[in-house]
Amino acid sequence: MNIPRLFQTAAFVALTSAGQGTAKDLGTHGPLFEVEEPSLLDTIKNRLTEMEAAGELDQMRQEMQDTTRAYVNRPRPVPGLGKAEEYSIWEVDLSITLTEDLVDHQGIVFARAGTVVNPMAYSRFNKRIVLIDGDDPDQVSFALSDGDELNTLLVLVNGDPLGLMREHGRRFYFDQDAVLVNRFGIQNVPAVVQRADPLMQVEEIALGKNGEVRQ
Repeated sequence: MNIPRLFQTAAFVALTSAGQGTAKDLGTHGPLFEVEEPSLLDTIKNRLTEMEAAGELDQMRQEMQDTTRAYVNRPRPVPGLGKAEEYSIWEVDLSITLTEDLVDHQGIVFARAGTVVNPMAYSRFNKRIVLIDGDDPDQVSFALSDGDELNTLLVLVNGDPLGLMREHGRRFYFDQDAVLVNRFGIQNVPAVVQRADPLMQVEEIALGKNGEVRQ
């Protein structure tokens, strides 16, 4: 008897019989158990309990506090800026063109699409904005040499605003996300931005020792 051929024939018959809907119910063999999955919430609670017992939660809290404190003390520097090596001056027009009609609360149009609006005509902001690298002592000296809280805003593109505030008794702001740098096209610091109606004037100023303006 050819055993391999017999097995091949039996397999063929079984396959063709299954395709003809003649499969039989062979019944249940062995015990059945319900599928039980652990609760995701319970798993998280158990893991947190383990982490707290091991001191891992306290460590995570401390790391988050340290990270937040470090960012507040020293925000991410504005990238791509250089130190001014020569004097440069230009003007920036802040005017915008409306892309749609503007209406008031009663639905009355007070500005048509296509209208050019210069915010300088409606703004009373009249302070100088001095942008500097707070890690450069010469630039800090320059920023503090002229003006006060009433007429000058000191804005860092790099450095520790809180540390400088404590050291000099002046408020230092930070150009986060490079909003001012991008809006006024600044490439080097120190830079001074001020009104020159109906435009804004921007100056990049080269410095010598002790923050003196290089002639």
